[in-house]
Order: sequence, then structure tokens, then C-alpha cells
Amino acid sequence: MKNNFTHSSETPSTGILILGWVALLFIAYGRLLLHPDLHTACPENDTWNLPIRWSVFTTLQKGYLPLWNPLSAFGIPWLATWQTETFYPGTFLFKWFGLSAWNYSGLLHLLIFSVGIYVFLRKSNVKSFWSFMIAAIALMNGCAYNHLGSNSSMDTMAWMPWLLLATRARLNHEFYGGLLFALFLVLQIFAGYPQIILYTLIGCFAYGVFLKGWRPLIHLALPLGIGLLLSAAQWIPSVEYFFLNCVRLPAVHDNPYFYLPSENLKTFFDFNALWKGGTPDYVLSPTFFYFNFSSGIIPLIILALGFFRFKKLTSLSRFFLIGFLFLVLWALGYPLTALDSVHIPIPGFLEPAKSWVLINVFELLTLGLLLQDLFPKPGKWKWAVFASILLNLLIPVWNHPFERNLTINDPEYLEDSIKMHDHLLRHGHVLILPSAVEHSALYTPLPDPQKKPHFKHFIPNSNLYDSFPVATFYGSTQPTWGAYDAGLYFQYGFPYSSGTLIDLLNIDLLYLPESTMPDRFKKISTDDSWTLWENPNSVGPYFFFNGIPQTAARKDAFAAFANGSAKPLENLFLDPTPVSLAPKRFEKDWYGPQRRGALIYPFEGHSDSYLVITQNATPGWRAWINCTPSPIYLADGIFQCVPIHADPKRTFSVWLSYEPASFRFGLFISLLSFAILIWMAGLKKLGGINL
Repeated sequence: MKNNFTHSSETPSTGILILGWVALLFIAYGRLLLHPDLHTACPENDTWNLPIRWSVFTTLQKGYLPLWNPLSAFGIPWLATWQTETFYPGTFLFKWFGLSAWNYSGLLHLLIFSVGIYVFLRKSNVKSFWSFMIAAIALMNGCAYNHLGSNSSMDTMAWMPWLLLATRARLNHEFYGGLLFALFLVLQIFAGYPQIILYTLIGCFAYGVFLKGWRPLIHLALPLGIGLLLSAAQWIPSVEYFFLNCVRLPAVHDNPYFYLPSENLKTFFDFNALWKGGTPDYVLSPTFFYFNFSSGIIPLIILALGFFRFKKLTSLSRFFLIGFLFLVLWALGYPLTALDSVHIPIPGFLEPAKSWVLINVFELLTLGLLLQDLFPKPGKWKWAVFASILLNLLIPVWNHPFERNLTINDPEYLEDSIKMHDHLLRHGHVLILPSAVEHSALYTPLPDPQKKPHFKHFIPNSNLYDSFPVATFYGSTQPTWGAYDAGLYFQYGFPYSSGTLIDLLNIDLLYLPESTMPDRFKKISTDDSWTLWENPNSVGPYFFFNGIPQTAARKDAFAAFANGSAKPLENLFLDPTPVSLAPKRFEKDWYGPQRRGALIYPFEGHSDSYLVITQNATPGWRAWINCTPSPIYLADGIFQCVPIHADPKRTFSVWLSYEPASFRFGLFISLLSFAILIWMAGLKKLGGINL
């Protein structure tokens, strides 16, 4: 395809374009730029996005990678969950500026996305006016303003048009096209939204087939491989986590394939289409938050004209228009229903509704191409159309409610935090569980004129209260032991059981809207119908078991502690197969007080016993007993256990360090690949291979 990219008579200068983008950003999102303590209101921000940001940047500020989050659900492998963005360059914004970078990061990536749409359209021979108008829609349509607080999805989305551009450059054998493809793929993987990455690659391959056919796709293999090698430090631990040690819960229990309800088509016409009883869409329907494509009535008219004038469109316009239509049908579940009818299984990981970003990109590119085809020489009326579209999009942007960022310095939460810390005598966990009524109220917050943060008590990813361990966890992907099993513990025994599950789980404090509890719990204080209770029988962060362990299925072990037939200090259910094998040797550089992240458990007077550490026994932990490597076993279906064979007259120490082999191997592959790539990039050609 020929590239007529320079028309001096109608192409605006770079300076004018920059001013245009800056003006649009300030007009639409000025409040967020001037008040970085605010964020766009959405239930997931307080329960997932904000706690992750807080956890990651505080860990980075301490000087080490956030491989493990010890404060949530008895420990979560943070790196393997992708959306922590551990290696993503944009994460440093949070390290340097804290939560104030939240809005800046979102708007920066929104700008990257918008510019990518503009450049792609210009490269496709669309006039600069139409290209910039579509780029403006990209800044303010429903997909944009509903995702400003969702860093991982926004950051992954930002590089989608650039990957399409790199696909074109690579297949056209343009200089460094392959390296650009690898670079943008690495940025997407480090940004960490697996389904968006998958759908991006599907879109790129489909675009490549349209451009050159099936055979030339082989030219994408090398940059794809380079991108995977460079990002191995991220995805290899994730493969271990997702395929070996976690369970994927349905995103929506009554919609396991997670496709859009048909009524969401209304949001094409009106961003308020789903409002009922004064409750905003972003609260009423989670699918609205993720999948609103509101771009105004004029873009829909243009799309309709495209179908009526289909035969007169260019082949590129037809490709994106058909792709857009198919993706909408896919997200609504129609192709899925057809596949189900012939008994073709579909992996739940695909989640058709998660194609929302690709739908958004195809919609925007289709609009630009159609405008060029239908109106190659527009008159002055184009300015009225532009103004109408912008005004239509600005209304929902201006009306979207905000919340204040939760921070540990907030007096309202600092008081609660201090009160809880004062009663964490055993340095255990706090169990924060709302009642059914409270839970419903927390998940349907109405806009607050005072912009108070919602979810005051339901903070399942912790870290909002600095170094504050919380037993619960929020997320659709959970470890097979750990957060998932902790949920089963609570199901079996919380809170009125006569059993000992709460004791075993190292729950020192319970914070819940319950005014009465069994006698063994001690009331500390009541505030706004929420009561803080102390559990005097908590076993603490670790305990010793002296006796003969038993073997039992995990569910049977849970039931035994739940019904009171087993007690933590008197009964131990031990899996005979180690969760983590003993390290091959003692490594001085990886052992000692200087090793960040190491956990030290001194003990004396114990011989031939078992040390149980009330932290998830996820593979990747390594143990040493006075410099001697030791295996780690699964105790009571959830925790780490190290057998002790020691002289009771001597003092010994057990050292634990989380260093999964998958991460170490992946990091080695990434660094080695990066070094090789730097060497290759200094050459125009290497063995005849065009980079």
C-alpha cells in the first residue's frame, strides 16, 4: 500500500497538533490534572487498582521488587498476577510521585493511545483533519474515561494502535519494523492485562493477513519471539502461577463465559442508557464500566453509512468495518453460542467481553477510514461536526463522579489504623468482613458530593493501612491454596463456629458490623455500627507442633478445624510431598540479614518438631535451618511447614526467602535477550536478517 503521508497544504504542524491535544486534555480532564488526590469513581478502583498501586510503589521505594505481597490473604505471589506492572516503565511514576501519579499516568497513556490512532490513520492516507477528529474521540469516548483509574488495562490499551503500526512496518520490510513490534509487545506484556494482549495479537495477525496474506505472517515470528524473550521475567512466573497454582473463578457467576448483555448496545447511543432508579451505570452494571463504547450519535451515523455504501469503500475500510461488526457480535456471545451448539469448548480465559479494547480500536479506525472514503473533500461543515462530536463526548466526561484517593495519611483512616495496630499483639491478621447488607451498600455507592472514598472497611488487598495485614483477598484469579482456601475456611467457620479456624488463620482482630459474638471474642470498640473484636486464641505468625502429623484431604482438614475436632497446636495435617524442595546448596549471597525479603524464625528448646508458618505455602519459597537447606511442606491445607531436627540446648534459626525459580530463570532470559538485542541493534543487518 502506498503511503501519501505528506501534504504540506493540509497537514498541520507538529506544534499545532500538540497544542490541540493539550487543550483537549485540559478541557476534558482538567479537574484530574489540578486535583491529583481525586480519581474517577468506580468500585474496582478502591478494591483492586488503588491497593495494587500502593503496594507496588511502596515496595519499590524500599528498594526491592514486589515479588510477594505478605499483607494480603496470608501472602500473594505479586509478580505472577501481571497487573502489578512490576517491570513496566510507567510504574516508576508511582515510585517517584506516589498515588498522585495515578491521574497523570492514566492521561499520559490516553494521550499515547490517541496519538497512535492519529498516526495509524495518517499512514493509511486519511486526511489530517479526520485523523485528528478521531484521535479526539479516542481521548474522550466511553472506553477512555471509564478506564482512567484502571492502570493495567489503560496502559495495555495505549500500545494497541502502535502494535498495528509495527505489524504493517514489519510486513512492509520497513527499517526496524521488527524491533518496534517487539518493543510494543514487551510494553504490553509488562503493562499486564493478558486478555487484552491476546486480543491485540489476534487483531495484528488478522491485519497482517489482510495486508499480505497468510505466508508473510512468518515475518512476525522473529519479533514475536524477541518480545517474548525480553518479557520472560514477567510471563514465565505467570505461567507457573496460572497453570499450576491457581484457580480461575468465573468473572460473573451467572455468565461464566463473560459476554456482554445485549442491552449494553444502548450505550452506543446514550452513556446513561442503563441508569435505573438514579443509580449510575458504572455502579449498576460492571459491564458498563468495562465495555461502554459511547462515542456519540454522529459516529454511529457514519458507521451506518459505511454499511450502506459498502461497495464504494476501500478494502482497508471494509476490513476494519467487518472486523468491528464481528467483534461486537463476539462480545455479545453470538459466535460463542454457535460454537456451544456444536459442542466446541471455549476456554474461559478468552472471556469474549474482554475484547472491548480491540472493539474500541476497530471502531475508531473504521470511523477515520470511512470519513476519508465518504467525504474526501469536506467543506466548512466539518468544523460543526467536530464541535458537535466533542460536546457530545464532553458531557459524560464532565458528569462522571470522582472519589478521593485513599492514603495512610487520611485522618479518617489513620485513627482506625492506629487503633488496630495497638491491638495486634501477636502481629497477626485482621479479618474485615461486611454483612450482606453492608456488602451490598459498599458495592453500590452513589456519587458523593463530598467525594469521600468508598469501601471504608472493605479493603481486601491491604497496604492502604501501611504494613497492615488483612486476611481477605479480592480477585477473580486466586491461588489453589491461599486466598481461595482461606475463603473456604471462612465459609466453614466464620464467625460463630465453635471450631478453631480463626485461631489457625492467625486472626488477631475481627472488624465487622456485628454487635454480638461468642464469649471467646473480646469487644474492643464500636464505631458507626462496625465493631472491633479481639481473638485471644490466635496462634500468631508461627507456632511449633510437637507430635505425630496426620494426612488428610484439604477439605477434610478444613472441616476438622471448623467443627472443633482438631486444634492448631494439637493436630497437624501434613502433605507428605514437599511444596518446595530443599535448595541444592547454601548460597551465602542469598542468605543473611542483608537479604531483603527474608523471614527469620529463631527458636530454642524444640527438638524433632514442626515449625508451621502461617503464610501461604506457594511454590517458590526456599528454607534454610542454620544454613542447611530444608524442604517446605504444606500444613493444614494452606500454610508452610519446616521439619525441625535440632538439639534443644542450642538456639537455631529458620530462614525463608521467596525466590521462585521461574522468576530467576525468566529474569536471566530477559537480561540475556536484552544484551543480545542491544548488540544486534547496533548493526543494520546480522547474517542477512533484516531487523
